[in-house]
Amino acid sequence: MSKESLQNRILALSALSVGFSLISSAFSFYYVKVFLNHYHIEESWFQLSQTLFMIWNAINDPLFAYCQDSTNFRCSRTRRESVLYAAPFFALSFLVPWFPWGDPETLQPWVTGIHLITALCFWDTMFTYVGLGYCCLFTEMTSDNNERLKLIRYTQLGSLLGSSSVFILQNLSDQLENFQMFQTTCILVAVISCLFMMYCGKHAHTERELQQESDAKSGKPQIVKFQEYSYFTLSKQILFNRDFLAFVIMNFFQEFHRTFVSNFFAIFGDQLIEKGSIPSIVRSTFYGASTTGAKLTVIFGASIVSRYGYFKVLRYGQIILVISGLVYYIIGPVNQWCLMLFMLLDSCLVDCISALFNLALSDVADNDVIRYNRRHPVTSMVYGMNALVVKPAQSLSPMFVVKILNVYGYDHLKDGTLNATEVQDLSSVMFNLLCLYPCVIGCIQFCSWSFYRIREKQSFDMTVYVGAGTDTV
Repeated sequence: MSKESLQNRILALSALSVGFSLISSAFSFYYVKVFLNHYHIEESWFQLSQTLFMIWNAINDPLFAYCQDSTNFRCSRTRRESVLYAAPFFALSFLVPWFPWGDPETLQPWVTGIHLITALCFWDTMFTYVGLGYCCLFTEMTSDNNERLKLIRYTQLGSLLGSSSVFILQNLSDQLENFQMFQTTCILVAVISCLFMMYCGKHAHTERELQQESDAKSGKPQIVKFQEYSYFTLSKQILFNRDFLAFVIMNFFQEFHRTFVSNFFAIFGDQLIEKGSIPSIVRSTFYGASTTGAKLTVIFGASIVSRYGYFKVLRYGQIILVISGLVYYIIGPVNQWCLMLFMLLDSCLVDCISALFNLALSDVADNDVIRYNRRHPVTSMVYGMNALVVKPAQSLSPMFVVKILNVYGYDHLKDGTLNATEVQDLSSVMFNLLCLYPCVIGCIQFCSWSFYRIREKQSFDMTVYVGAGTDTV
């Protein structure tokens, strides 16, 4: 395949990264804060919605994955078409949380609860479908690790541009004080995101798809997807792979930590950094930097990954997380500028580590094809089974944190009924959570990652499965 062709496809995947990040960064950053502070959702409904969200998370990923790997519907025939047809619905799902079903002050608690359940399930349905296409495009666009690192740099650049949505929303809405402006800006963000994703859906061809198009022009039989194993057999083959297990255990706790950072960064920042102690523009920049710092680090640090390999880089990242959390816990909240620096370091490290995970999972998917001599790749299933294990962390993490915060009176903080001592206790538990999360999770990840055996990229020829051995019509 020509270099120019690959460059065009990388550009298309980067466009998907922009569109995906525009709405996913804003969604994860704001939905907890909006429902807790603006809609005043009751804790019982919040916990129920997260529980149902967790169940749906566990069900839909492997099912959609099997569908994308095994069916030939127009919306799942190729990876790019999965993105193309789902993009408008994904953008629409982003808008659902920001428009309450009535006046939040007079709504019945169950209405707000059903609103959150609907928003989370609709969002995750489209997030999963488009996200699987995104991940599979990354894996199947090229099998060369150097080119995959190049893909990471370009997609992180796209993600960096997309994550600016948080900074824009923070400033235009005056940190949610002007909620109507927030809603209007969200509509604009959704439209722009949809256009970027649809561009990817038009142009992001994989090597397999290009080979099929070439075969069609030369008069060869059309190749269609066919899965020789049942859903349960295929799931067992993937789940009982030692490398896959080592990765998903680490990834589960990574997502637990990442969700904590993205959902509660603004909430903890508002409580621990006193209003008026820093200029408003600095606070907005601080919140915006929480989603951009990691992207810049990955873009400029990709050469380090190329030199030392992602296994060692992830290992060192885990060690730094543990040490930084432990050191700052011992030192204590010295001043607010140091606190801001620590929060940014934690957020940056978490996102940097997550950005490299597609390299590891792509290697797992590549080796799965060789191990079982597959007639065509089951990349979606590998990512889907990963999500089956990992996605529950997205619900468990906020449930865990909200429960702890409410024990210390966070649900009454919004009413202004806490006294000074109770407010101080709440601030202390927030600080402890900030420090202990990276310490505990980093230790667990260090142990799990030790069982991962794919330390060096093995040679893998994409022609092993491009058009090989599949049924024809």
